[in-house]
Amino acid sequence: MNPKRYLFIPLFVFLFSLTTFAQVTGIGQWRDHLPYSQCIAVKEVGSRIYCATSFSLFYFDQEDNSIQRLNKINGLSDIGISTINYNSAYNVLVIAYTNANIDLIKDNTIINISDIKRASILGNKTINDIYFIGQYAYLSCGFGIVVLDVAKEEIHDTYYIGANGGQVNVLGLTKDDHDTLFAATEHGIYLAYAKNPNLANYQSWTKDPRMNGQTKYDHIASFSGQVVVSRYNTSPKGDSLYRYSNGQWGVWVLDVSNPVQHLETTYGKLVIAFDFFVKYYDENFNIINGVYSYNGAGPTPADAVFDRNGMIWVADRNAGLMKCDMNGYSTPVDISGPLKSLVFALTSYGNDVYVVPGGRDLSYVPSDTYLSEIYHFDNSSWKNLTTATDPNLGQASNFCTVIIDPGDTRRIYVGSWGRGLLELYDNKVVNRYGEWNSTLRHHTASDTSDVRIGGTAFDSEGSLWVANSHNNNCISRKTGNTWTGYTVPIINSDDLGQMVIDNSDQKWVIMRILTSVPGSLLVFKEDKTNPANSKSILLNSQKGSGALPGQTVFAVAVDKNGQVWVGTEKGIGVFYNPENIFTGQDFDAQQILVQQGAYVQYLMENEKVTALAVDGANRKWIGTEGGGLYLFSEDGTRQIYHFTTENSPLFSDNILGLTINPGTGEVFVGTDRGLISYQGTATEGGESFSNVYAFPNPVKEDYEGMIGIKGLVTNAEVRITDIEGNLIYTTKADGGMAVWDGKNFDGRKAKTGVYLVTAGNAKGSEKVVTRILIIN
Repeated sequence: MNPKRYLFIPLFVFLFSLTTFAQVTGIGQWRDHLPYSQCIAVKEVGSRIYCATSFSLFYFDQEDNSIQRLNKINGLSDIGISTINYNSAYNVLVIAYTNANIDLIKDNTIINISDIKRASILGNKTINDIYFIGQYAYLSCGFGIVVLDVAKEEIHDTYYIGANGGQVNVLGLTKDDHDTLFAATEHGIYLAYAKNPNLANYQSWTKDPRMNGQTKYDHIASFSGQVVVSRYNTSPKGDSLYRYSNGQWGVWVLDVSNPVQHLETTYGKLVIAFDFFVKYYDENFNIINGVYSYNGAGPTPADAVFDRNGMIWVADRNAGLMKCDMNGYSTPVDISGPLKSLVFALTSYGNDVYVVPGGRDLSYVPSDTYLSEIYHFDNSSWKNLTTATDPNLGQASNFCTVIIDPGDTRRIYVGSWGRGLLELYDNKVVNRYGEWNSTLRHHTASDTSDVRIGGTAFDSEGSLWVANSHNNNCISRKTGNTWTGYTVPIINSDDLGQMVIDNSDQKWVIMRILTSVPGSLLVFKEDKTNPANSKSILLNSQKGSGALPGQTVFAVAVDKNGQVWVGTEKGIGVFYNPENIFTGQDFDAQQILVQQGAYVQYLMENEKVTALAVDGANRKWIGTEGGGLYLFSEDGTRQIYHFTTENSPLFSDNILGLTINPGTGEVFVGTDRGLISYQGTATEGGESFSNVYAFPNPVKEDYEGMIGIKGLVTNAEVRITDIEGNLIYTTKADGGMAVWDGKNFDGRKAKTGVYLVTAGNAKGSEKVVTRILIIN
């Protein structure tokens, strides 16, 4: 029997609605921050319009106008959708992934079929298209055709239809009225008789000699007794369309020249999604109308279908899901999310999180994306900052660093890899800094505006510090409107990355290590009295010069004890006395010994550590390349969590960045497949109890998760009693938050009633800080 995963998802979990997204995430739960504007496919399923992006799935229910999303967090088995299709006779939605994984959705039940994904098939396994004949879904794959029985939920057969039974990239399949199968492939069109019982034999398939056997045919459909296929064309004229009728192929000459994105037949109409518009035709192949704009905006369709009410639904590659009527009026189905899945750097302060998509490669060469985009999350919804929202944002691009002004969180600074530093206020550009108006300096001799900003940080006095790459005048300070520049001759015009500032206001800047500049970290200490006497040092793996565990530094973080943690390709080094760096005393980084079964080894010594973050309890969140996400105790000796794609909803094991909302303890994890967050158990504690509350509250009988108590003093001792004063549970806060599983000391659920939460501060005094109502 083929292995499958059957997952029944109750309605309140399965339907992850837009309205619930802004609510408090339960402790230990995840939530996605994926883009929902980059759509690739759309299908009508009863009253629902399902739409797929490359990352997830959502639907709009026309009966109650609700929007529900479904992804790896709440049911799907994977990320990276390639296409979807719906079989109305068997009431099953088939979801195909780029890695050949498959999910079936039947009555709120998800059945995973991973046979193709797990199969040892060399080459391209992507599922390009899904075509139904009865209970069989014919999957057009990168190597051939796989037949899936949706009734039995198992793979039925596999066809290798290329020359001598070899692989060929099948891009689409259809059947005409005479039971002839037409397979559109990377190299021509293949034909077979659908009722042939031996279709697994490649000799049952023939390449159609009437069509060019070396040409790519990428979309195909049967309509009104004919077969329509698009031939891919790299010329500006766009793709060519052909129609097959009465045994002959003929060019279908249209009044447009545009690449074809998809062909679809719905409700007696042929719908063609072209690159920049949608057209639909009647059974005589006469044009009825089209979608040429979204109320003035230009479309970029990927797919389009009619629904039973005569409305057109367009899955747009940039605008998301659009509902269009026959009169040309369009309505977007808006779901909050960042514009793209790209995460290069992210930062948080208060309830604000900012993400920038990046603009350089690992060799510090500017990328050719030139994105002028910033993604802002306010703990409720996403606002995407682009040139459409502010034309001045186009003054710069390739954003590699972002930071929030702690003195005024409405102000942020964004570093561009090639066009200086932007200052934004209320999400609008108010200044751009470069060589012309600051102490920042350019890189290339021929372009004085090529100012590359690698890192930014605020010091204890509220001044902004900027790392300016590829010149020796590489460190600048902005205090108010005054700029001060610092020369660091030992840099030798190297490339500089992210920056952190320790408790002694020393600046730690990641460097790109080179033969000529064998430094992995620059540490700079300002002399406020005489800036010319400021000190700097390059740290590397040599003893006495830092003793870093690896050659390349990817992440640096300062913990709550003032220690500096450094992530390299060979694990982590900790500077326990960073204040000694310029005193002549021993300051080298130390590696942490941890017990692994019967062995003792250095912390993360076999992992490339790419991201570090410190939570409210001073615990260390560690992101890796290929190893997933870790949480370690304050001293790094005890592993608390290890999240991977196999044991959690994590989108990828390649972690690019981390930041933590200090008030909620939510950990934002940037991966190479998008942004996801995890509700941790630690928040920033205060010196006094402030706005203490428990969540959820009340705790209903069907709730199985942890109960959080926020707003406590740092590491408070917490006692939970019933209304009569009987002790039920004790614990200690992680930073400013304590958690309770809702059970008493015997492991039994607490009875219905009101429970008092009493917490103590460092002085030993206690007070009732909140109440919890439990309903069982």
